[in-house]
Amino acid sequence: MSHAKQLHHRRYLHDYLEIINREGLPGNVKNELCLQVQGTVIATVQRVIEAALEEELTAYLGLERYEHLGRGRPPEATRSGSYPRALLTQYGSIADLRVPKLRRGNGALSWQSISRYERCWGPLLDHQVMSYCLGHSLRDLQETLALTLGEVLSLAACNHIVARVAKHLEVFKTQPLASPPPIILVDGMWVKIAYPTGEWRLDAQGRRRSVKRKHKRVVLSALGVWPDGHWEIVHWKVAEGERADTWQAFFGELYRKGVTEVTTDLVVSDGANGLESALDYHLYGVAHQRCIFHKIKQLADHLVFGDLTVEPTGDAEQATRQAKRQRKKAVLAAASWVYDGACEADIRERAARFRDTWQGRESEAVANFFVDFDKTLAYLAIAFPESLLGLIRTTNLLERFPKEMRRKQRDIGMFQSEQGCEVLWYLLAKRETAKQRAMLQSRL
Repeated sequence: MSHAKQLHHRRYLHDYLEIINREGLPGNVKNELCLQVQGTVIATVQRVIEAALEEELTAYLGLERYEHLGRGRPPEATRSGSYPRALLTQYGSIADLRVPKLRRGNGALSWQSISRYERCWGPLLDHQVMSYCLGHSLRDLQETLALTLGEVLSLAACNHIVARVAKHLEVFKTQPLASPPPIILVDGMWVKIAYPTGEWRLDAQGRRRSVKRKHKRVVLSALGVWPDGHWEIVHWKVAEGERADTWQAFFGELYRKGVTEVTTDLVVSDGANGLESALDYHLYGVAHQRCIFHKIKQLADHLVFGDLTVEPTGDAEQATRQAKRQRKKAVLAAASWVYDGACEADIRERAARFRDTWQGRESEAVANFFVDFDKTLAYLAIAFPESLLGLIRTTNLLERFPKEMRRKQRDIGMFQSEQGCEVLWYLLAKRETAKQRAMLQSRL
């Protein structure tokens, strides 16, 4: 039986946590004082919640406890003691929370302190969602809860957390933008997602499980940049590939959110396949900026190392590799130097020098450099604060999201559903947006 399944066996869980506390963690984690403090905290939390529930019931009935009426009262307005309920909180587990009840009509009660079937109270689940966003797998969250609360949420409960976030996600993806950004950065990132095949199998415990197969999908995403310097993810879509039809569907959804040819001044991309025709269809006439970083990076794929100068050393093969590294470094540095400054005339002059310097030795790389060269200068014609031009001439702002997603995918192997993939993207987008907004506020 796997470790994840055994976590739900009390004896295994107890022995496992005891070994972790005794040998795996520094210091005396669970001494007597710690347990005493924890017990006091849980008792206090229980009293506060129970008092809040009593106040809610009093407000609902309009009567204090033991208050007598001159006439009789119906069972729907009569207290009938309480029932015990287990509740997980960020402070620990409450085994027997006393929830007041009526003699009849408890279904009509709508509690504000706790919901009807709520098992995790307060920001506990929100903390677990953030941990999931930071790279913990669902099984990691199970162990974290076990270490802190002595309880284990089932994978179904963890998936329920993801489903709850998915509701906010759908609202975000369909809600029109209050202020569409003038600059849009777009890119695609490939991920691995498991999809049901329509077949079924029995697992080790005899339960019926859907058979899934791994497929590659691309997350097409758009990041908006505003003149005040703030930016955020405005939309994304899981597609089968970077083709003209998928990009067209993506920009169609963006268009419905308010990103039109009227509101948009510039679209920045790495030159993905099919993007040009999609832009002509939905954002006709909008300037298209080719990412300078990708433009320079791609030069390395076209180096032929002609007239290579190799230093005479003992190891000829190593000397050749060193000479190639130096050539690559020199060519990329020279190409980067072309884009120094914000004056188009100076950039074109440096580009001419780059051609004269490297044409004879690296003609293929130079030819590739000047393909769509004018599109790498589109940002210069945009009315945008000069101090922020570095944000809109590359897709680097958008690159941090794929890095986070790849890190997560390395941990879990592949996403078990398209919804789970989109939920993580949504959480990452919200997290990165919050980080950069906080940074902007700290500068004020």
